[in-house]
Amino acid sequence: MATLEDDPLGAGAATLGGSGGMLTLPVYLELGAVGLGALSGALHALRRELDAMAVLALSICTSVGGGMLRDVLLGQTPAALRSSRYLLAVGACAVLAVLFAPWLARLHRALDVVDALLLGMWVVLGLEKALAFQLPLPSAVFLGVVTSVGGGVIRDVLLGERTALVSPGELYATVALLCGLLYVALAVGLKLPAPLAEAAAIAGASLLRLTAMWRRWRLPHRFDLLQLLDRIQARRPRGPP
Repeated sequence: MATLEDDPLGAGAATLGGSGGMLTLPVYLELGAVGLGALSGALHALRRELDAMAVLALSICTSVGGGMLRDVLLGQTPAALRSSRYLLAVGACAVLAVLFAPWLARLHRALDVVDALLLGMWVVLGLEKALAFQLPLPSAVFLGVVTSVGGGVIRDVLLGERTALVSPGELYATVALLCGLLYVALAVGLKLPAPLAEAAAIAGASLLRLTAMWRRWRLPHRFDLLQLLDRIQARRPRGPP
């Protein structure tokens, strides 16, 4: 059974220990993801002209919802409930978002950028914690994806909106999956230092997600193998009769 040692309000690192070794989750990455998640939730609430309590509620759900799902699946008390630093960070970001709402409203692309960064950051955090628990790589990637999309799904459900996870053709969970595979390839396959693998995976996921949103890339709604084979057959040059 792995254990988590948190330093409340400190600037150290959350350390996970299992029978196979130690893995340190950098606090700067955790608190960065929580802070950006709170900002994302607050911006979604402010765009819909919701009140202050709704801003706080959406900030909490967006910022720590995915991490809570991750910890519950691992059989742990959620880290956001064990350490006060997470909820304090959420509250501070929500207050700042309310105070600077008129200025933030002018940043039309800010929400897209924040959400894209969050997608990659939470994949990495979910994966690292799963690897600390010595889960198989497919399970670790799955947990990373769940951690990444969980907060956004909870937020959209509370807003009564269709979440990007089940929107036709949306490059959302697909980007999270590719981010997880990239991190595994770099950190586990190539044995790159963790900060380098984290930065590469987060940057790759963010760029792909932003490009997909701004260029309106969509996945096909369905894949018809027989139709594809017919097209290939039709394009083959015909021999002389």
